[in-house]
Amino acid sequence: MTGQSRSRRQTLALGGAVTIALAASRISPANALTALPEGDAYAPWRLWDDASLRGAPLALVAAGILAANPHDTQPWLFQIRGETIDVLADLSRNLGAMDAYVREMHLGLGCAIENMAVAAGPNGYDAEVEPVAGSLASLAERRAPVVAATVRLKSRAPSPPDALYRAIALRHTNRYAYEPGRALPADWLAEARQTAADRGARLFVFEAGDDRRAFDAAVVEATQAIIADKSMIADSDRWFRSSRAEIEAHRDGPTLEAAGLSFFALTYARLFPVSAETSHAAWLTNTRDVQLASAPLTGLIAVKDRYDREATIAAGRVWQRLHLSATARGLALQPLNQPIEMIDRERQTGQGGAWARRIARLTGDDWQATFAFRAGASLKNAPPSPRRKLADVVLG
Repeated sequence: MTGQSRSRRQTLALGGAVTIALAASRISPANALTALPEGDAYAPWRLWDDASLRGAPLALVAAGILAANPHDTQPWLFQIRGETIDVLADLSRNLGAMDAYVREMHLGLGCAIENMAVAAGPNGYDAEVEPVAGSLASLAERRAPVVAATVRLKSRAPSPPDALYRAIALRHTNRYAYEPGRALPADWLAEARQTAADRGARLFVFEAGDDRRAFDAAVVEATQAIIADKSMIADSDRWFRSSRAEIEAHRDGPTLEAAGLSFFALTYARLFPVSAETSHAAWLTNTRDVQLASAPLTGLIAVKDRYDREATIAAGRVWQRLHLSATARGLALQPLNQPIEMIDRERQTGQGGAWARRIARLTGDDWQATFAFRAGASLKNAPPSPRRKLADVVLG
């Protein structure tokens, strides 16, 4: 990235130039914050439940591609064989040093599989998921697609769409400030814990006290460590799409609109070049002073072995289901996976296990955290992210 580039975690410190930008662009705060992105790259959010797809295996894939995934890399391919769907990890879309063991990639595949499972009933299917066994630590392939799971379908009478199904197209990562004084519903937390347990995982949540302070400090310091690691931050930045032309060309990656920026910061970022250093510093500031400071609750999803392929896919399914159920209740969620990314990076580079030990103090030695997040309620709705066409992810 050059000095004129923008990072994926874009945000800005603003000065008098903002006033000039507003006058020149004639953009108002109201339409800048409420208008949804336009363009064909966002069409899958409108077409996923189209009547032309309903009742066919392709309808499940259309739901799957709307799932949460790391850096909006959309690292999936699908092979439909009658009433069987193979879900493949598209390893050419890996995040390099940011995801050294493609663990986050497999979490994203789990998210897609959960969307497919939720969409199965309303489309007239029962779905049985068979993940591929093995260790991510020994997965040598990094460029070619490999099967991660098989979804076997059995026809039945369609069930009425439920709240989770309707939430598929409404679920978006919300990076805005949350309402710090608004506690999450106790029944949602109980449901979230049970969801994790049902998948062989465990949910740890932090609202206040020493563990919450330790969690927040770990996220902030991991963010600093990623910024200081030239390989990690470069592999992150290369996915950022800063213009409409880039979004339409790639149909993936983080965008300015989804970065949780204020109206003024978003306007400035659209109109002026920003150095990578400024963007990285602002990502750190936004993480510490907005996202963590405003979150009433943070948490970890943990499994017995964070490099077990089946467990990782299961954890991704947990995250997606939590996010769908939160969306149905009007709640907001955002990943904060920097500490887990540093665990992977430390292991990859042979620098020891300081980060793993640090996070283990929050989970105990019997569980290994594989996903970190914050949850709450936000006054601002998050926009969708770009999505690739079905034709680009379904193998012929």
